[in-house]
Amino acid sequence: MYWRIKVVGFKLLSGLPGGSALYRFSQKHITKSLVLTRNRALQKVKVGTRYFEWLTDNDPDRTVAGGVHLDFGSGWHPTIPLLFHTLGVRRQHLFDIKPILDRRMLQQTVSIFREIQTDPDWPRKTTPSRALPDLANLSLSEYLDSLGTSYHAPYAEQFSTLARTVDLVTSTQVLFHVPRTALASTFKQIFGVLKPGGHFMATIHLQDILAGSPNNRVAKFHQFRYSPETWNRWFSSDLMSYNRLRAPDYLSLLKTAGFQVRHFEVEPGTEADHQALERTPIAECFKHYSWKDLAARHLFFVAQKP
Repeated sequence: MYWRIKVVGFKLLSGLPGGSALYRFSQKHITKSLVLTRNRALQKVKVGTRYFEWLTDNDPDRTVAGGVHLDFGSGWHPTIPLLFHTLGVRRQHLFDIKPILDRRMLQQTVSIFREIQTDPDWPRKTTPSRALPDLANLSLSEYLDSLGTSYHAPYAEQFSTLARTVDLVTSTQVLFHVPRTALASTFKQIFGVLKPGGHFMATIHLQDILAGSPNNRVAKFHQFRYSPETWNRWFSSDLMSYNRLRAPDYLSLLKTAGFQVRHFEVEPGTEADHQALERTPIAECFKHYSWKDLAARHLFFVAQKP
């Protein structure tokens, strides 16, 4: 029942003037879902470290240290860009479809990140080359400028200004929100901003986020029950959009955009996942996928511009 209430709420807010602003207000002050925790920040640090170490281990001549990084969908706590700054990245561009990040969120992220750097769980293989300064009395833009970082929200017009200037593009748990047609265009734009030999790295949830929360009481693979028409009409909205793409879809889109795929790691589903799939009515639009593709949990890929 809870997931139905959540979906209806998103639909209603999406149709209201100022609904997006009201949603952000509730996230900040009511549900507290935009309050950064140490665990959330540490998870992002580990993902960012994975990106950095993959380059160090697999393409040491093209490490992003000293280069230019674009974080696509940086969100409300730019933990990975802060990490990359400490690792020597010279210039960074943060892209979001709507302005989410504010000074309070940045202050919170900087504070927690500085604490994590002294934590025993810090990934010691990745050694910072410079410290992260305190925010002090600086504004959001002033602090980001001091790090060589710019924040673009919305970002649509920025792609053309960055053509062939970026060494690395990252996107962390964002791409599954982008509709397939828009994603195809986005991959081509990312291809365009990269220098020859530049990399595009991403991590992507493949299982339904609604099903991942015990409070929602939703069947694990409920997203595969519905046709595109039903899904778009009743479930998808401006505030909650999941493209339901599977790993082979992302692989195809990357190749179509012109990328060479260097690494494509899919976390498989468990035996319990396969048993749950057996009990799930599968919509016709998903029947051409293997059960392995439907049950897959997570994707990490590295693509390179030739």
